[in-house]
Amino acid sequence: MSIFITLIIFGIIVIIHEFGHFYAAKKCGVGIVEFAVGMGPKVISFNKNGVLYSLRIIPLGGFCRMKGEEADDPDCFQNVSLVKRIIIVLAGPFMNFLLAFIIFAVFAMFVPMATTKIIGFSENSPAYAAGLRENDKIIKLNDSPIHIYSDLDYFMGNFKGGDITVKAKNSKGVKTVVVTPTQISDKAGGKYYIMGVMCQNKLPFFGKNIEGYEKASFFESIQNGFWYVPFMIKVTVSGLIQLVTAKLDMDAVSGPIGLTSEVGNVYNEAKTEGIKTVLLSMASITGILSANLGVMNLLPIPALDGGRFLFFIIEAFRRRPIPPEKEGIIHLIGFALIAVLGIAVAFNDVIKIFG
Repeated sequence: MSIFITLIIFGIIVIIHEFGHFYAAKKCGVGIVEFAVGMGPKVISFNKNGVLYSLRIIPLGGFCRMKGEEADDPDCFQNVSLVKRIIIVLAGPFMNFLLAFIIFAVFAMFVPMATTKIIGFSENSPAYAAGLRENDKIIKLNDSPIHIYSDLDYFMGNFKGGDITVKAKNSKGVKTVVVTPTQISDKAGGKYYIMGVMCQNKLPFFGKNIEGYEKASFFESIQNGFWYVPFMIKVTVSGLIQLVTAKLDMDAVSGPIGLTSEVGNVYNEAKTEGIKTVLLSMASITGILSANLGVMNLLPIPALDGGRFLFFIIEAFRRRPIPPEKEGIIHLIGFALIAVLGIAVAFNDVIKIFG
C-alpha cells in the first residue's frame, strides 16, 4: 500500500510540475511534442491536437518535450523571446509552490491552528519579565519575520543562546522588547531554549464549536497556507546549506525508497484514526514534497530548471545565447551527476531500512 500511495503522490507532483511547463509553453506560442508521465518505454499513449500524451513504464519523473531547439520554426522553444523562455522554465516550480499553497490552505481548514498570539506565560517567564503580555502577537524575532507559529517554533528550535529582540503587536500598536531565553534540558539530555510563552490554538474552520475556543476564519486558513510555503522553502534551503557544509549527514537525506518507507509509517499511524486523518496526512506529505521539489528544481544545477534559468541570465548579459550543442553537453553532464547522486541516495535509503 505504501508503494502505491507514494507513486500517487509523486505522480500528482510531477504532473502538476510538467503541466506548468506545458501550459506556459502553449501560452507563449511554443509547440509541444510530448507530455509524458514516467520515464522509459511507453506503456500507453495517444495523440491529440498534434501532442503525444504518454504514460511510461518507470513511475518516477516525467517531461514536457517541446519542439526541437535547433529548428527554424517560430514556435520552437529556442526561437521565442528570452522572457518567454524564462516564464516557461520557471512555470514548473511555480506550479509546485501553488499546489503546496492550496494543500496547506485546505489542510489548515480541517486541523487546529497554532498562532503567534500569546495567551499565557510559564512560571518565571523571561518573556513576561521583558514586557510581553497576553494578547501580544509576535511578529519578529531578531531579523526573522514571524508570520505563522511554525516560524516561531523553527526559530526557537535553532536558537543557540543570547538575547532575542522581539517585536509584537496588539490593539495599542507595536512594541519591541529584549528577551533572554532560559536554557532547559530534556529527558534525553538535550538542551534547548524557551521564552516561556503559551500561544493560542484556534479550532479549524471546518470543525465543531467548543465553548471557550475561537475558530480560525476562512481567510486565516488561507493566510496560514500562504505563509507555510515560504516557511517550507526556508527549511529546505537551510537543510541543503547544512548538507553542503557538512553540518548535516547523509542519514538526514531520503530518496524515493526512504520516502516510501516514511509514507508507510505515516499511513499506518493515520489509518487507526480514520479515513479523514489518512487523507489529511497524505495531503500534508504531498504539500511538503511539492514545495521541496519546487526548491530543488530551482537550484542552479545543469539539467534542472534552475540550471536552465542560469543559462538565460548568462544569455541576457552576453546578449546572445550559449551555443545549443555546448549547453546540451553541460546539461547532459548535470543529468549524469544527478543520476549518480540518486543512486547514492537510494543506496543510503536501503542501508537505513535494512541496516
